[in-house]
Amino acid sequence: MEITKAYLQKKFEEYYSKASFKVRDLDRREWAFVPINAIPDFFMLRHIAFSDLNELKGYILSKIPLHAYYSSAYYERPGEEKMEEKGWICADLIFDIDADHIPIKADMEKALEVAKKEIVRLYKILERDFGISDMEIVFSGNRGYHIHVHDKDFLNLESTERREIVNYLTFNRFSIDSPNSTQKRRVCRCTTKLIYSKIKRGIIKNKRLRKKIEINKKNLYSCDLSVLAKKERSIFEEHFKYCVNLLKVHIDEPVTADIHRLIRLPNSLHGKTGFVVKPLSIYDLDEFDPFKDAIVFGNENVKVRCLKRANFKIGDINMKVRPGEKLKLPEYAAIFLICRGIALYGH
Repeated sequence: MEITKAYLQKKFEEYYSKASFKVRDLDRREWAFVPINAIPDFFMLRHIAFSDLNELKGYILSKIPLHAYYSSAYYERPGEEKMEEKGWICADLIFDIDADHIPIKADMEKALEVAKKEIVRLYKILERDFGISDMEIVFSGNRGYHIHVHDKDFLNLESTERREIVNYLTFNRFSIDSPNSTQKRRVCRCTTKLIYSKIKRGIIKNKRLRKKIEINKKNLYSCDLSVLAKKERSIFEEHFKYCVNLLKVHIDEPVTADIHRLIRLPNSLHGKTGFVVKPLSIYDLDEFDPFKDAIVFGNENVKVRCLKRANFKIGDINMKVRPGEKLKLPEYAAIFLICRGIALYGH
């Protein structure tokens, strides 16, 4: 294990010696790091403060972290160990969409593709419904995507107010009898279209309801259900529930509500994959492939010894490995397996 840690430290150091970082109000953030030497344990060093980028870079190069984080919050005294003594000023609004939280049965590649579509949908809702323009998207380096909202109108929100945004996006405590809103009208529009589509395909056989939808489409889009008889309303309510589940955004709710959250440093390395925590524009996302575009290590052959059975895909490699198997892999694939705890360096 010591040889493996030494190899990982050397490769991470090579990356960090060339890496650059950009963090707003860096000196107001709390910083935290998980050292490579902690493997296989997860030991976090936190309550660290830096005055500028040079100090941050110097620390990273002296410690070579497995994981690097900073606080979403801005503090008067970020280096204080007790939270109540830090002097909270405000905090970025953070959203985290993780492939593990999306209710689908799929391999990680497909799940990450769904997570990417979900982050685009969230970005557009934040733009359209909340008027947010100052935000950035970041690939987490592992299983999902983050959105950092820097818009000044949202920085001072308390946890309770952030939970209201969570409830809006996830339809928590939401029903057909909830007050009318942009989200509710979105669900009613989806419901109306879904029912009409099923009627046209003969799945729902109700000519009267079809005619009512054709005549009163705008009313139903606006959630005015007064035109529906009792049985028709029952059909609408059933499909309304389906559309709620279809349109809810699958964010990690505690992340958004937390005003002291630690979030991964963009352009740092994720210690469970060796992938870069990559900042992206909304226009980059369509073509972005995390299993290729987040790779920062090279193709030089590296010897590894596998500890576990696993299937993995990364770069141009798609293969199965077995315990005890000795392989020569490109550097990026070897580091991926080492970070995953699937392999050790060398034979």
